[in-house]
Amino acid sequence: MTDPRDDQTPPRPRLAIAGASGFIGTALCRSLTDRYQVFALTRSMLVARAPQRDPGLIRRECDLFSLDAVRAALVGIDYAIYLVHSLVPSSRLTQAKPADMDLVLADNFAQAAAENGIRQILVVGGLIPEGFHISPLLWSRREVEMVLASRGTPVTALRAGLVVGPGGSATSLLVDLVRRLPVIPLPRAARSVTRPLALPDLVRAVRCCLGEPQRYRGPFDIGGPECLSYETMVRETADLLGRPRTVFTTRLLPVGLAALAARVVGRAPLALIAPVIESLPQDTILHDNPLLARIAPDAVPFRAALAGVLDEQRRRSLPNPRTPLIGPERTRHRRAGLVRSIQRIILPPGQDAAWVAGNYFRWLERALWPFVVTTRAADGSWTIWLRAPRWRLLSLRRMAAESTAQRQVYRIAGGLLSRSDAPGCARFEFQTLLGERYTMAAIHDYAPALPWPVYRWTQAPVHRWIMARYQRHLARLAR
Repeated sequence: MTDPRDDQTPPRPRLAIAGASGFIGTALCRSLTDRYQVFALTRSMLVARAPQRDPGLIRRECDLFSLDAVRAALVGIDYAIYLVHSLVPSSRLTQAKPADMDLVLADNFAQAAAENGIRQILVVGGLIPEGFHISPLLWSRREVEMVLASRGTPVTALRAGLVVGPGGSATSLLVDLVRRLPVIPLPRAARSVTRPLALPDLVRAVRCCLGEPQRYRGPFDIGGPECLSYETMVRETADLLGRPRTVFTTRLLPVGLAALAARVVGRAPLALIAPVIESLPQDTILHDNPLLARIAPDAVPFRAALAGVLDEQRRRSLPNPRTPLIGPERTRHRRAGLVRSIQRIILPPGQDAAWVAGNYFRWLERALWPFVVTTRAADGSWTIWLRAPRWRLLSLRRMAAESTAQRQVYRIAGGLLSRSDAPGCARFEFQTLLGERYTMAAIHDYAPALPWPVYRWTQAPVHRWIMARYQRHLARLAR
């Protein structure tokens, strides 16, 4: 008699995809369920709670700004794909640069991955130009690669230029420019050259190297078969749409003004368009590597890839899968009324997050003298008081179980300036990363007690001013 266990197929490896609701994440979720049990991590409650039709795909709501939430989401996961960026708002008010938010998110993910024994993290970034000029977007993606690798998990970084696929911001921008403008002036930077990559080829590259962390470890440049300038791609798009257009480059159109004009013409937010435009100024050269050699023979040319992203009836680009979520998510953020604030602080040599936290609260009393007093409890908690009358403004309770020398976590537990009925866990964190190069001072899910218009024009700018002063203070100490 045959043992029924002999007929059982081994369980598929478990794969977590962070940033699964974008156009790349959506394509990977559809493509990888034949090999993996895919867990799509999303911060959108609407996506996480939507009906799940594919048995190979499980959606999990996960706030990547919370280390505990990421730890829980990665339990039992074998491999991970990281597609997260911070260009889409995650709260009603955000006082942070996208690059700084990206560092916090990547470090949380890297730490949780290391603690859960994940075998490989695959991240998709941008091609790094050869010269000294690197746009803020590309440098941010490079920092994300470094942070993800800083905790010891093997990292595979796929560096691509313009990815042509349904819902891509750059693709939609090309189509919208051609559809709406009979004359298209471009900045001179549009003459820079790249190798656009079709989304199916990116998916093939992921399938090649996912699950082989030793063979594909480190950065790999990937691109399509053609080396094209952005100006040429605009002309190709006009020809494919059958719309004759006058296209030219001019020195009179700065990159910043081009980004603003593209926002008016295109449908994507300025936060998404501006980084794309800013990434133009230099040519990108692909370095030969085994992965590029594997996908090159069957790579899809730009024109064919662009044809695949157009709606056949209306001849416009297909929308990003995330687009229907923007309105409801914005409404949810507005109703919750939460604030996120993140600042990057240069860490003085030999210090850690525990030192920065104590130094900050003591410095705050001096910086706001004679209006504010700060007191420290025996358990490390802090209270911020108004000096006269003696009113408690904020109570910050140190969360000992979550705090280490590299991370200090304080729960915002009350005070006149904090709402007690808010959703989530309001907290103030000091997080050291990149080999103790920086400490990130971050406020998450803070609910101000002041009426929103009053808070927006009083407490919010004061906090920004205070943090800017503290950044300069520690920068002087570091020097």
